[in-house]
Amino acid sequence: MAALPGYWRRTENRRSDVRFAVESCVGGPAEESRFRFRENGKPLGSAITGEAVRHRLVQRMDYHLGAYARDCAFLHSGIVVHDGRAILIPGLSRAGKSTLTAALVQAGAAYVSDDMAVIDRDGRAHFLSRAITLRDDVTKVFDLPAAVYAAGLHQGTAPVGAILLLNYREGEAALDLHPLSKGETVLRLLANSMNGRHHPEAVLRCCTEAVRRAVCFEGIRGEAGAVAPQILSICNDGGKIDDQSTAQSRPVLDRGRRPDADLRFDQPTDALPQPAGLAGVGAV
Repeated sequence: MAALPGYWRRTENRRSDVRFAVESCVGGPAEESRFRFRENGKPLGSAITGEAVRHRLVQRMDYHLGAYARDCAFLHSGIVVHDGRAILIPGLSRAGKSTLTAALVQAGAAYVSDDMAVIDRDGRAHFLSRAITLRDDVTKVFDLPAAVYAAGLHQGTAPVGAILLLNYREGEAALDLHPLSKGETVLRLLANSMNGRHHPEAVLRCCTEAVRRAVCFEGIRGEAGAVAPQILSICNDGGKIDDQSTAQSRPVLDRGRRPDADLRFDQPTDALPQPAGLAGVGAV
């Protein structure tokens, strides 16, 4: 049961995109039970332990949930919420998303996820949390709330206020940012989407709406703890960059172009009904 997502619910609907099965193996070591894991009837690997089954189930359910989600975009992205708006940090594995997400939380942002962002057709972010994954040495650096280490689906949505495509450079102390065009940002989000291959039109629309009123940057960042307060300050200021907060000063989007109605924060992040369009998975 610990392998199931924090928002799982029982349903009588037997329709599913994927079916998993766990079978007990006969003849394994007496001191530890062994199992065979099947996905859509096909065995994945040989006999494995119960703990390995749990890990594989988590991994495969996460993959299929993102890959087959309908009517929304699943993105490889860290996501936090600050001042009523979501901040997206897109990037593939080992891009430093988790460390920067942790630093943003310590700097005052609310945690959502360090590797998965869900965007609906209105371009709003849903709060599908994943327990943060940090190396032991990195965990010791941050004093994070317990909620960061739990998964769940929380109440409410938020508009996307900023999208930051950053590369880490060791030894850098500050941010070196420059604005990214709307079109280029959409392409970058598509490149980091999980379900773009199966539902390209829906993902394109979701990403386009998310980018429409967000401030979008690319650039180089230094150590996460040093740049996180700068990032929150820039986002709070509508994307304005000054020489004190970043390595360079460049013209950016005017906050006045975003109507106040788009800055609302509907509900607290406590308990959210499942967003429409999430793919179903089945286990037997």
